[in-house]
Amino acid sequence: MEARDGGEELLDVDAFVMLGVPGEEIKAWQANSYNTTDQTIKAAEAIDAAALFDEQVRNNRARSLLAMFLHELEGPGLRKNGVKLPCMNVDFLSEEEWDMLLGPKGSEKTVPSVAAKEEDAAPSKNATSTNMKDAPPRPSLHPLTIDAIEEGLKLRAQNVSTSPLRLIDAQTEWFEVQYTAVKFADRFLEKYTKVSSATKANKEQHTWTEEELQTIGGRIVGVLMRLDDLEWEWNHRISTSSLEIPTNEWKTTLGLHPDNVEQVCPRTLDLAILEENDFARRRAERMLALFLLNVEGPAMKASGK
Repeated sequence: MEARDGGEELLDVDAFVMLGVPGEEIKAWQANSYNTTDQTIKAAEAIDAAALFDEQVRNNRARSLLAMFLHELEGPGLRKNGVKLPCMNVDFLSEEEWDMLLGPKGSEKTVPSVAAKEEDAAPSKNATSTNMKDAPPRPSLHPLTIDAIEEGLKLRAQNVSTSPLRLIDAQTEWFEVQYTAVKFADRFLEKYTKVSSATKANKEQHTWTEEELQTIGGRIVGVLMRLDDLEWEWNHRISTSSLEIPTNEWKTTLGLHPDNVEQVCPRTLDLAILEENDFARRRAERMLALFLLNVEGPAMKASGK
């Protein structure tokens, strides 16, 4: 940060280089555009161009990404479950880097306990309840999100090289998977909102707010980008649990393929997802649940939201 124009704080683009963020990437994200896919592509191109020739940018970006992962995702999730591992703390950033990336030390918001929240809410309980009675309840975001994840699972199972949702071969790059996930979410929500507008006369048709659509889109991309990890964890949890469910009910009950097919034969798994709608649906539900439990939930709590 630099003090400029009468003390107003403006971003010093050069300072972000030490975090591994090239100036062209910042310009791509700051450009006025309603096409998030186009912004993502331009930002990715800027990152690739800088990281390909600048070793310092690569090193700085790797350190920043690791720091954010430990501080915002893995750390809160592990601590929530009482797990202690070596090197859980971010101890490799300078004070300046920490302030720019994570905020001043000691300024982290403390998440109030459930009891404290209830106590704080008690005085305004009557007024809040009156307002809640007047406003109609908002429907859950989950059904539409699960619809999208189910479609995403089926797209991935087709292994289309032009729209990969996994590393199909040695030529597939992770940025292609990210691009496909973002593009898929944009198109899914665009298709849904068009259908919603066409059936607006139907009183039962719900209109989502922009914030709700952004939340749904973020969860779609978040799950699709982590499918391999989420699937492995779900399979590991069930395989090591004491649940006694007949293997012929695994697909429709757990969203898992029995007989260790998950690990040894991805093609068999893909065919089952494409041909068995109940299996794909149950799997999509479990993937969203794990994402909310292990990724989004801990990250939101760590940020005080």
